[in-house]
Amino acid sequence: MQVKRSIILVLIIIAILCAGCSEKDNDDTTPEAGEVFSEGKLNSTEWNNKGVDLFVAGRAEEALGAYDKATEIDPQNVYAWYNKGIAYSYLGRYEEALQAYNRTTEINPQDENSWYTKAGALIDLGRYEEAIQTYDKVIEINPLDGFAWYNKGAMFEKLNRTNEAQICYNKAKELGYNV
Repeated sequence: MQVKRSIILVLIIIAILCAGCSEKDNDDTTPEAGEVFSEGKLNSTEWNNKGVDLFVAGRAEEALGAYDKATEIDPQNVYAWYNKGIAYSYLGRYEEALQAYNRTTEINPQDENSWYTKAGALIDLGRYEEAIQTYDKVIEINPLDGFAWYNKGAMFEKLNRTNEAQICYNKAKELGYNV
């Protein structure tokens, strides 16, 4: 449960930070769906930013439409794929979230956040063995990531592999992550 809460917190923080990347005027109005999709030709980044605005406004389904536009225009827009995964996860559409996160890890295989969110989707799907492999990728990128070691241990624990879980928890603690 702690792993899931931590992942959700990370996703919310990222979504809020991405919202600040928008180059629009900072008024307090949220655009109506028609306004978002009726504007002139937007580039991939602008569609992604529209999606973030919609998502932050609590309109995840509409945000998906904007992310779709962004990825149609630029299939390599890792941010749009990542945000699409967040929206799918939020909506409980974990298989689709996993597909989006798979795309992010293909585009940028060295991005820890993409691997973390991919692990979250795998956990939501009950695919703990694959989540362990995903945390292994995070650890390969950053061997000093105590949080990844802890999460890997939690997956072993879900699989009743307590000895392996304890090894991971000990490593997390050694790296300064309070278990």
